[in-house]
Amino acid sequence: MSFIEMRNIRKDFGKNTILHGVDMNLEKGEVISIIGPSGAGKSTLLRCLNHLELIQGGSICVEGEYLAQEKDGKVVYADDVTARRILLRMGMVFQSFNLFPHMTVLDNILAAPVYVKGMKREDVIPTADALLDKVGLLNKKDVYPGSLSGGQKQRIAMIRALIMKPEIMLFDEVTASLDPEMVREVLDVIMELAKEGMTMLIVSHEMQFARAVADRILFFDQGVIEEEGTPSEL
Repeated sequence: MSFIEMRNIRKDFGKNTILHGVDMNLEKGEVISIIGPSGAGKSTLLRCLNHLELIQGGSICVEGEYLAQEKDGKVVYADDVTARRILLRMGMVFQSFNLFPHMTVLDNILAAPVYVKGMKREDVIPTADALLDKVGLLNKKDVYPGSLSGGQKQRIAMIRALIMKPEIMLFDEVTASLDPEMVREVLDVIMELAKEGMTMLIVSHEMQFARAVADRILFFDQGVIEEEGTPSEL
């Protein structure tokens, strides 16, 4: 069984079907890049996996545990305890950084482990410092997001997800709103995660990056996977 299995995923927005029976497997340690035109359903698939959108058909299974499965023609979601356990295994980074402007960089990073996992602040700070140092931003821990560049904000958003020690990272167009010189800063962090064996699902328009980092590439168009293969095959 694959680490993540999405089977026959259908997603509707009103009368419009955005995902038409999508199947996707993701193995532990694998990096998949999802490419394709805007509006093809790429980001929607990530949001369905992370329970930010509800599916209208199909099943989502993470290492044998179902987040959602179809029974008698209806999708049934896992109970809250099971869903929380599954979702804590995932970290997601968005195109918009979603940092809290009234909190320092460090407080932004500590919010989830302290308030979601109930960890003690002093126990998490060493990990936060180590992650900040890893991406070259330890000297920014006490500043507010408003004083950071776009590339710096996105790296902080990545650390905020990584501090929860996820088993899989979901990246949704994380470089789309960045200036070209800032894109490299963010992509370097993702490349480093790939070298360390992090399981990743990446929606991106950066074709050269997808080619460099991905084990497999999925080409989406109009809510279906039109092509799938290794970078060299595609």
